[in-house]
Amino acid sequence: KTEIGKIAKDLGSDTKIKTPLQQKLDEFGDQLSRAILIICIVVWLINVGHFGSDGRHWGIGAIYYFKVAVALAVAAIPEGLPAVVTTCLALGTRRMAQKNAIVKSLPSVETLGCTSVICSDKTGTLTTNKMCIQRVFVKGRQDYDELYISGTDYTPIKHSIRANGQIIESAIYLSAFQWLCKISSLCNEAKLVYSQETNQFERIGEPTEASLKTLIEKFGIPSRQSPSSPSQMADFADQYWHQLYEKVKTLEFTRQRK
Repeated sequence: KTEIGKIAKDLGSDTKIKTPLQQKLDEFGDQLSRAILIICIVVWLINVGHFGSDGRHWGIGAIYYFKVAVALAVAAIPEGLPAVVTTCLALGTRRMAQKNAIVKSLPSVETLGCTSVICSDKTGTLTTNKMCIQRVFVKGRQDYDELYISGTDYTPIKHSIRANGQIIESAIYLSAFQWLCKISSLCNEAKLVYSQETNQFERIGEPTEASLKTLIEKFGIPSRQSPSSPSQMADFADQYWHQLYEKVKTLEFTRQRK
């Protein structure tokens, strides 16, 4: 009896959970059964005075009205309810199929309609595991400088930089943004590469660090030089900042150093 064995046992046990519709139908059936039982007892008790009428034996009259109560109970059972529920679920499945949604079981249609919270794995399902910086906010000489950068991926070309609603060529001439680019380049282990097979810019490393590398490539370098080919666009500004400083050592993140 190990912990791994307990986990295997739990995984092997198939626990079926009823859908909200099945729970409501079970509750409705229980309430209906109680109501029918009470009504049948009341009807049978009301006719107690008629058990011995018409010259019949009292016991025969009791059995007769008991049959009447049972017939009333049978008539009160909604026999068409399962067919109506199945038809409604089938119509829901048809409507979902028209919207390119394939449903394996009918109860899942009702379950989806009652869903209020969907827990999903974000990366690769709702997102593409990519990050892009679209807004930069730094301290300027007199006031704070705020820039808006276009783009949604790691492509450093075909972008625009806006400051106070106006499109500017580059913000690298500002001292604060130079420090931002310097830190983003030197304190960064990620790398941008250009893939000729997919004709796209791809990252090597963490998405957060790759987004910073993309940002400095969009800002460019102070000399206003520009790369001539897509492969150079991937690390043109990054190489410029690395040429100015020598990397001696990388201090890894640890519990003691954080």
